[in-house]
Amino acid sequence: MVEFDQIIFLFHANFKYNMAQKSNTHTIRKKFGAYLKKHREEVLRENNLLVFSYSSDLDNSKLAKIEKGEIDFRFDTLIEIARTYKLAGENILGFKLDSK
Repeated sequence: MVEFDQIIFLFHANFKYNMAQKSNTHTIRKKFGAYLKKHREEVLRENNLLVFSYSSDLDNSKLAKIEKGEIDFRFDTLIEIARTYKLAGENILGFKLDSK
């Protein structure tokens, strides 16, 4: 029979693991957003996000949230981001993911 303390321990361990994963994902989103903003401003030479959004199927509000790392998005959105920011397949993330 499982003891109450064991259940609490397992719950706590799982919670800490999930929080670490969310933190890691948030960090990656922030890095990705910073990369996109830098690419837009320095490579594409477009400082105005509203004007930039006219070349995309994504509105300027969503692009701003993506550049700030505030939202999670779908794979289709990633493809539209690559098109909008004119990124080649190997340069989509702009940084290497740490392997586990």
